[in-house]
Amino acid sequence: MDRFDTLLFDTWAKWFGKKIHENRVPLISSLVVGFLSHMFAFTNKLVNHDEVYNLFAKGATLTSGRWGLGMMDSIFPNYSMPWIYGVITIILMAVSVCFIVHTFQIHNKVLQALLAGTVLAFPSLIGTMAFMFTAPPYGLSFLLAVFAVWLLQKNTIKWFLPALACMIFSLSIYQAYIAIAASFLVLILIQQLLHEEKFISILRRGLCFLVFLILSLGLYYAAAQLINLLKGIQFNGYANDNISFSLASIPSNIIVAYRAFFRNFSDHFVGIMPTLNARRLHFCLLAAVAVLFLIWGLTRKTKQIGSLLLLAALVAILPLAVNCMYLFTTEGAVHTLVLYSFIAVYILAAIVADVCIPLFATFRVLDYSRRIAVHLVPLALAFILVTNVYVANEAYLNLYLRYENTYAFYTSLIADIKMMPTFDKDTKLAVIGTYREPDYYWNKFDFLYFINGTTYINPDFYPKDRFLEYYLGFDIALASAEEMEAIQSSQEFAEMPCYPYSGSMKMIGDTFVVKLSD
Repeated sequence: MDRFDTLLFDTWAKWFGKKIHENRVPLISSLVVGFLSHMFAFTNKLVNHDEVYNLFAKGATLTSGRWGLGMMDSIFPNYSMPWIYGVITIILMAVSVCFIVHTFQIHNKVLQALLAGTVLAFPSLIGTMAFMFTAPPYGLSFLLAVFAVWLLQKNTIKWFLPALACMIFSLSIYQAYIAIAASFLVLILIQQLLHEEKFISILRRGLCFLVFLILSLGLYYAAAQLINLLKGIQFNGYANDNISFSLASIPSNIIVAYRAFFRNFSDHFVGIMPTLNARRLHFCLLAAVAVLFLIWGLTRKTKQIGSLLLLAALVAILPLAVNCMYLFTTEGAVHTLVLYSFIAVYILAAIVADVCIPLFATFRVLDYSRRIAVHLVPLALAFILVTNVYVANEAYLNLYLRYENTYAFYTSLIADIKMMPTFDKDTKLAVIGTYREPDYYWNKFDFLYFINGTTYINPDFYPKDRFLEYYLGFDIALASAEEMEAIQSSQEFAEMPCYPYSGSMKMIGDTFVVKLSD
């Protein structure tokens, strides 16, 4: 290494060390909470249906519109490696949190730490870790969306094109993160109004942000169509069936988006608030935010009615920005991973609390209310964080138990198959019916059902052949759908008892049949 290389390395090392020191609070909080929440997923090979199927793949890429995901092979090889991919994902999310803190200028260190923790423990990341084969690319997509917003808020035209490029590439990996950008851009406008910037400049910036979002989506979609045309392929059924955008559907989709947002506060829904205590804590957080908004309005220096109305409109638009995926996709296609944008609610709470900490209200009642609300925000965030840390570990325990039960089922099954006198290379396997899961799955883990990816593994799940091959080293052909249908309609199958009782497994012709249910 010559002198130039040494000096260059030293320069980068010093710059890197300086940035770590400047961002030490959100970084440390992200890493600590990230490992507390997700380390079990790093140190155990947890699987669900798609994770088994894509142990050596990234799933659908070009055919699902994720052309950027297909470009990730050289960075993240097609091996679902829990330790290294888990750590990389946490680091990418930690860097994202640092950009979030800088974008929204959260000065209070406690709020920085709690905001970082809530992002890293959020249920959407639990679901992402359950699909470990795509976790690092999704972490990169999240970072690119956040970085695009950070560039755009600099408010100079020279950053518009780099921000646009980052956003398009983010969407090419995971389209749902358009909601991250949309909700964050609304938050930027809210924050600037709280700092009493001029009405006209905020309105002009808002229009610029809207153009940015439309261009990002349009150029991403055009690129996806062009790539598919050049490759001679089409979007798969999953992508086509879930796209529902049309100008005529916008009004009804807006209603669906708002209804879905507020439904989070009443039941499990998509797993964002999976427990009753979580929903109560979110009510407390919103109540504190509402009080702080009121006190800010009563203590502000200028009383421009236009700014107040615009602020109210932006707060009202925020749920739509958070749930904007409902504008483009069918309601059933929206799940936990898609709604990572809900963290905008926590960022809003941190922004308002950070602004209101130095305020002083002339009336004693208002000042006491401000103090209570300012302290309630971090308290609620802290309890939400702790709740989600427990939920993450409970979700991974659930996946571990489901894997163990499935592994035990097929281990026993293989032993029975090998004991059959007629077992040979032409023997097929047919597992027919619905597996009766142990009662404790629903007695103890019912709140996890809505967190996408944390419950989808049992003996009747779809990639049976790959599970047998990859995890048990047993290669056997599965009966086709037509062959299984013929077996089900036979008298011999009808007379079989259901698993696990004697006679529930037997050879019918050249197929070893397991009857799970009638």
